[in-house]
Amino acid sequence: CETTGWTIMNKDCINYMENIQYPAPKQEYKVLVRCYTYNHSKYIEDALNGFAMQQTNFPYVCIVVDDASKDGEQEVIQAWMERECDICRAETIDIPTSIVIIVPHKTNLSCTFAFYLLKQNLYRVKGAKKRHIDPWREKCEYEALCEGDDYWIDPLKLQKQADFLDANPEYVMSFTDVINYNQFESKFAEKQSVKYKNNNSRLHLNKDFAFWAILFGECRIQTLSVVYRQSVLKEIQANTEKFMMGDTTLWLDMSQKGRIAYLEDCTGVYRITPNSATNNQETQFRFTLSMYEMRVYYCGKYNYEIPARLKVLYNRYYISYIVNTNNPHNPIYPLFQMNAFQTRVVKYIMGNK
Repeated sequence: CETTGWTIMNKDCINYMENIQYPAPKQEYKVLVRCYTYNHSKYIEDALNGFAMQQTNFPYVCIVVDDASKDGEQEVIQAWMERECDICRAETIDIPTSIVIIVPHKTNLSCTFAFYLLKQNLYRVKGAKKRHIDPWREKCEYEALCEGDDYWIDPLKLQKQADFLDANPEYVMSFTDVINYNQFESKFAEKQSVKYKNNNSRLHLNKDFAFWAILFGECRIQTLSVVYRQSVLKEIQANTEKFMMGDTTLWLDMSQKGRIAYLEDCTGVYRITPNSATNNQETQFRFTLSMYEMRVYYCGKYNYEIPARLKVLYNRYYISYIVNTNNPHNPIYPLFQMNAFQTRVVKYIMGNK
C-alpha cells in the first residue's frame, strides 16, 4: 500500500488505512463544517470565505478535504490559508494519506480550520475520507455540509440552525433556502418554487410524508444548507449498496429518525457547474439510473411498499440505460423515450396487463 498507493484497494490495503493514526481535536466544538472538494480551484475561496465569516457564540471547526485535485486547488487553499489564518499557530501533521494543517482563523476567534490535502484521490475507496473526519465528529454536536464549489452568504447561518436544534430536540436536521448560480450563463437563477417551499415546510409533519417527498424529489434539500445532529449518524444502519447521490440517502435516513425543519432564510449559493454528475454528459445517464435504484432500495430498507409508479419508472430508465449504453449510434442525450410497445412491455412485467 505504501509503495503502490491506493489505486487498487485490496483487503490488506484497507486494513492498513484503518490502522493509520488520524489527527484528533484537542477541544470540543459545537459544529463541524464538512467540505469535500475536488478540482474546485476557481470556486474554493468563496466557500472558505463563507465559512470564515460565520458569527457564532460557540467554537466551530471547518474540515476541508481536498481529494488530490489536479487543477491546482491545493495551492489555492494554501495561499488562502497563509493570507487569512494565524499561520504562527498552525500545526502540520504528515500522515500516509494526507498533509494535515490545523490552524485558527486570523480574526474570527470562534473558527478553526483543519485542511486535509490528500496525496492521492480516494473517491472510489469506500469510507476513506470518512476516516479522516471521524475523530473530529466525536467532539462535535452538529455537522454542517458545503462542497467546495458552493458557498454561504449569511453570516448567521450556523448560529440560527444550531439555536433551532438546541431549542427543538425532536428535530434531527434543519435546512434552509438557497439561491442557484448558473456557471454556464454566469447569472443567478430564481429561488425555489412555491411548490417546493410548501413541501419543504411540511416535511416535519410525519416521517411517512417526509420519506415520500424526499424520495420522489417533491421537496428540495440542498446539501450546502443542511445542519444535523452528529448523534443520529450512529443510529443509521449502513447501506449494503452504493449509490451516486450520497446526500439524498442521508436525508431519507434522517427522515426516519426524527423531524426535519425547513428555515426559509436564504443562506447560501448552489453553483451549477459543467462537471457535476447531473450535468456531465458522461455520467448523467448512470446517475439517473442510480437514483431509481436508490429509491427502490430505500423502500425495502424502511419497509415501505414499492409504489407502482416507481416500478414503472425504474423499468423505463433501466431499458433506457441498456439501449443507450449498448448502441453506439444512440447519443447519451436526450433520455431515451419509450414507445407504445415498450410501455406495454413494462406494464406486462409489472402485472398490469
